[in-house]
Amino acid sequence: MSTDDSRVRAGVARDCIAIGAFVLLLCVSLTTSDLLRRADLFFFDVVQPLLQRPSPQKIVLIAIDGASTKALGGWPVKRADYAALIDRLTAAGVAAIGLDVAMTHPARILPAGDAWLASAIRRNGRVVLPVVVAGEDGMPSPAPPVQPIASAAFAVAQVNAAPNSDTVSRSFYLREGLPHAEYEHMSESLLRASGVPFAGCDEPPARDPLRWVGACRRYVPLGPCPSYQSIPFLDALEGRVAPGLLKDAIVLIGPTAKTADTHFVTPGSEPPSRAGVEFVAQATYALASGSLVRNASWTGQLLFSLSVLPWLCAALCALGPRAALFASAALALAACVASLLLLKIAHLFFFPATAVAACLFAYALSAWRRQEALLCYLSSEAERAIADPGLPGDTPAYTNALDPFRRRVIVMSAMVARLRRSAHLISKWMDSLPEATLVASAAGAVMLANRRALGLYEMDADRRGSPPPAAGRHAADVMREMTASDDAAQYVQRALETLAKRSCVATASEPSGQIEGLEIVDAKRRSLLVKCAIVQAHEASDAMLIIHVADITPMRAAERQRDAALRFLSHDMRSPQAAILTLLEQRRQAPDELPEAQFTDLVSHYAQSTLTLADQFLLLARAEARSPKAADVDLAPLLGDAVDDLWAHASAKRTAVRLIAEPGMLVVADALLLRRGFANLIDNAIRYSPEGATVTVAADESEGRWRVRVTDTGIGIPANQLPNLYTEFFRIDPSGARPGHGLGLAFVKQMIDALGGEIRVESTVGRGSVFTLLLPQSTAQRGS
Repeated sequence: MSTDDSRVRAGVARDCIAIGAFVLLLCVSLTTSDLLRRADLFFFDVVQPLLQRPSPQKIVLIAIDGASTKALGGWPVKRADYAALIDRLTAAGVAAIGLDVAMTHPARILPAGDAWLASAIRRNGRVVLPVVVAGEDGMPSPAPPVQPIASAAFAVAQVNAAPNSDTVSRSFYLREGLPHAEYEHMSESLLRASGVPFAGCDEPPARDPLRWVGACRRYVPLGPCPSYQSIPFLDALEGRVAPGLLKDAIVLIGPTAKTADTHFVTPGSEPPSRAGVEFVAQATYALASGSLVRNASWTGQLLFSLSVLPWLCAALCALGPRAALFASAALALAACVASLLLLKIAHLFFFPATAVAACLFAYALSAWRRQEALLCYLSSEAERAIADPGLPGDTPAYTNALDPFRRRVIVMSAMVARLRRSAHLISKWMDSLPEATLVASAAGAVMLANRRALGLYEMDADRRGSPPPAAGRHAADVMREMTASDDAAQYVQRALETLAKRSCVATASEPSGQIEGLEIVDAKRRSLLVKCAIVQAHEASDAMLIIHVADITPMRAAERQRDAALRFLSHDMRSPQAAILTLLEQRRQAPDELPEAQFTDLVSHYAQSTLTLADQFLLLARAEARSPKAADVDLAPLLGDAVDDLWAHASAKRTAVRLIAEPGMLVVADALLLRRGFANLIDNAIRYSPEGATVTVAADESEGRWRVRVTDTGIGIPANQLPNLYTEFFRIDPSGARPGHGLGLAFVKQMIDALGGEIRVESTVGRGSVFTLLLPQSTAQRGS
């Protein structure tokens, strides 16, 4: 492991520990300080409709609304009216009554009303009255109902709500008061009076002799609709109530009119806020149904917030920026879901805001730290790269800017400019190489390919479709595509194996090695020389293989021309010249043995043979050189001229030459060479046909090309001689019984290949041969 890798790993470990410590301190501080309590309460307000359970006890609210107050003579309502209503409720068979009206002073309008109300309460036996807490918070003074009303009640209870930090009332205490005067909540008293079982307070209130304290704080889940039925006070007093509505119901009586100052701000309530008696009704329903929510302990809350810590640290330290963002968001969402499940199942409130904040802040810290570390690393590496020797003309980077960020930008810009310049230079160098060149990795993948290599690679694209890009593919596959040869692909595989063996024992200080080249002939008859060079590196995986593919077809053609010329001079041209010298020597030594006429004929014959051979050889060389004197040529008159050139030869053998061709068949060619090629085919057909035979020359269109067929009924060509038919100086009749030098068909082959055409032969021994020439049509004619 390198020093840089060790330093990076140590830095990552330090960052993970720092992030973990940050999250731990953040969770402890937020859990202790309640800074995010409003966010937790907002979460509770959103999910609280999901927390309600059905209650086994019916709750009915008799609301002292504005209309009832006005009809009864204004506020406060006479205590005689309360007494009449309680008697009516007693007759209706209610389970318990909560009279949420403060009665801390004797009645002034009708003094006898206190006695009447006390009597009605005593007759019912299950009426709960409220206690009023007077004075400031520091010096509380509870004020119970006046006598004899208080003594007649089933219980005197507190009806206070416990506003949260956002001044919204969504919770209350089951127990409140002073050490010598402790009160339970009216909801508890009502359920106890009606005999409904419920989960009471399981913790004692704090003992403070001067402060009014509470115990067992519970949150009331409020649904979108009230969980109780409400009827106006006047309707209940006058008996306008649905039959059976009040039977076995817990009834709460209290003011809801604006004139009564007993309203709380509750979640989702619009001004005027929800009346106190309405809150008590909701609390009673929630207590009866078991849907009240209690706070988790401080320790439990801290453990809940810290539960995301191991997963969060693992995600931030092991994942990339995008994945870490998704993981942090997923953990924050998981904390909210876990809080909701605990609320729904156990009705225990674990505040999720601390865990969510820990995820968000930890990701922000991790992202900042990673970005800072990355910038420092890139800056240091860029400075090291700038300090290394560069290319000629590289300008130094001036990093004396005051702003650190500006200095980093300057260094990075200089390094990027140098990298681009180097890449441009490498690209130009690759393209300027005279040979097709590929650069492959140690694994065999092509990393670079110059234009000549792409030219060979894409040469047959029109025929086989667009090839896939060379970069990224295996070098053996690319070489197979370039050369259409499995030998080239196997050669690359052997070179890669050699590279792997050398990388195991070699070092970068050793010189690069070159592997013995391979010469192949591809499907287009191109002679290609493939060579490989190994480039060593410090790391075995960084070693490279440079593959050169050189087209040596012109060199091989020149060698063949040289060999042909040597043979031509050493044998074919020398033989008739030697015969002439022999005749001259014989003439000099024995002039009477050879008549003058015969001597002249023989010398003329050998001289003419030498001249004919020289002309054919020059025409063959001209065809191989692809003469630039090309123009649109009509095949019909050109074939006619070739037939006329051989009229004497055909007449001597009494052979008929039949021409079938229509004018207008245009090709781009050298007229003289093409005419001579047709003449060679027709001459061969006449030479190898018996006397009195017929040679047919026909031209037509086939497969989008012009087709010229020369048919004879001669001796035919054996199948074993067909592969050598177009070889220079090859003759079908090696005995020499028929005249010829073996250059005619070689000339035709070279000429047709130069035109981009094709030559085919069909032959049967004893029955004759058919030579078919397929020539491309002229571009002007195809366009018309």
